[in-house]
Amino acid sequence: MSTHITLIRHGETDWNVEGRLQGHLQVPLNRCGRAQAEALATHLQGTHFDAVYSSDLLRALQTTWTIVRHNGQQVRADERLREWDLGVLAGLCRTQAERDQPHATRIRREHLVDEPIPGGESLRRRFERVTGVVGEIAARHRGECVLVVSHGGPLGDCYRRAAGKGIEERMRIDLRNATLNRIRIDGDDWAVESWAQTEHLAAVSLLSS
Repeated sequence: MSTHITLIRHGETDWNVEGRLQGHLQVPLNRCGRAQAEALATHLQGTHFDAVYSSDLLRALQTTWTIVRHNGQQVRADERLREWDLGVLAGLCRTQAERDQPHATRIRREHLVDEPIPGGESLRRRFERVTGVVGEIAARHRGECVLVVSHGGPLGDCYRRAAGKGIEERMRIDLRNATLNRIRIDGDDWAVESWAQTEHLAAVSLLSS
């Protein structure tokens, strides 16, 4: 009775393009991000989902609303699917962060998983938060197909869990905006089915770097 979960990172925002750290701040999709969401909607229009979940942050909700717009499916927003709470780093570009918040920047740069960002949370806390809620969703929808729209950090956490890796190990994971990623969950057994599918974006020249 596995649950098949399609994971999507929200479409592009201007802050993604600028390299500005978003965290829990409310940042809307830009023109490209809206087009990416439309491409997702077109690609998934024949796919049945038994339930749809989204982070409650605007960029994720806008992506989700676009995908379900034509079928009227209920979107269940859950704050536990939010991006990493970056505290004092939120809103800063990387050069500003290095200059103005060197301690917080060091936590990110050196992957100090148990040290919280001042005013935010630790990497381990994010990992436990995200994998906890996704596991809860899987248990609620055993044997079903579920869509989950979230953010780069949470998608990376799900990949790690499904690949049998902990948060301690540094990994390079493809987490581009609006790609399709699929995992299977059966109790404590998580597995990656496919990752970083981009054909729906490449076909309309909307693939981000």
